[in-house]
Amino acid sequence: MTKAIKLIFLLIGVALFVWAVQTVGLDELLQLLSKLGIGFIYILFIYAVVTFLDCISWKYNFTQSCAQRFNLFQIWRIRQIGEAYNVITPLGTLGGEPAKAQLLKDYHDIPRRQGLASQIVSRTTFLAALILFFIPGIFLTFEAKNISSQFQNTALAGMIIFSTAIFFFFLFQITGTLGRLARWAEKISWIKQSSSFSENVDALSGHISAFYRENPKRVAISIAFAFAGWVVGLAELYVAMYFLGVDLSLAELWIIEALAQLIKVGSFLIPLSIGAQEGGFIIVFTAMGLPPGIGLTLSFVRRIRELFWIGLGLLMAGQMEFKPVIDVLDESE
Repeated sequence: MTKAIKLIFLLIGVALFVWAVQTVGLDELLQLLSKLGIGFIYILFIYAVVTFLDCISWKYNFTQSCAQRFNLFQIWRIRQIGEAYNVITPLGTLGGEPAKAQLLKDYHDIPRRQGLASQIVSRTTFLAALILFFIPGIFLTFEAKNISSQFQNTALAGMIIFSTAIFFFFLFQITGTLGRLARWAEKISWIKQSSSFSENVDALSGHISAFYRENPKRVAISIAFAFAGWVVGLAELYVAMYFLGVDLSLAELWIIEALAQLIKVGSFLIPLSIGAQEGGFIIVFTAMGLPPGIGLTLSFVRRIRELFWIGLGLLMAGQMEFKPVIDVLDESE
């Protein structure tokens, strides 16, 4: 995606953000945020648990021998640094992946190519767990009497489209299709500028395909921990709603989180889902007959929480030296 297209989607996101704030009103938003108080400390703690569960999930996407080279805190630190780099990369969302791969190589002697492969597998298991999280959410959405059938059908269609895309993404990896496409693409003139392009991509594809075939148990465990992270995330939503004075059942919490994540996934083209997350929460809360201001406040709470963890990631990055790499796939660097 070119920077121009990214900029267009960013502007769309900013427009949605402005619409969301105007819909609720800035005064009401600030008043609701002030009610959170000490609840924000609880939210930070719960999200810390979620990040550690995600890291356990990621750790299972390495071979057993590689996973023994680092402990949970070490990979958590690398994850936080990478996520921070994802945010500060101008108009991008992938700046952190090369940083993670380089840190794994510099500090734990894991080849960059293997580190990148683990991240691709981890992203897949993370999304597979999200599908498992969606299923009860969509079921509960259809059971809810206060949600319109049109909204229910739209949510179901979104989940089906997303699940189908992830299924093909998984097949794409396990069959080694990435390498074959790289060899075909090498015939295109502008790709020929890098003579090692197809070899590097083919090697990466081989790493990924072999991992799925040789480590199905580790993949399943990874999905299980990622799913646990999504479930624990409901506690964060509960705490926020409690301090904002809204009493919700577990079913309602699950519906809100599932639908909000579905909207966020659908807005992946918008950098950081700016505006889409805010508008999404307003739409979901309105559809459930809840005050839209609460939905926007929840979105802002998550933005503030993200800023805290980004700051922590950048702080840790300043304490860990690593050299930037132009081509993360090239092991010769």
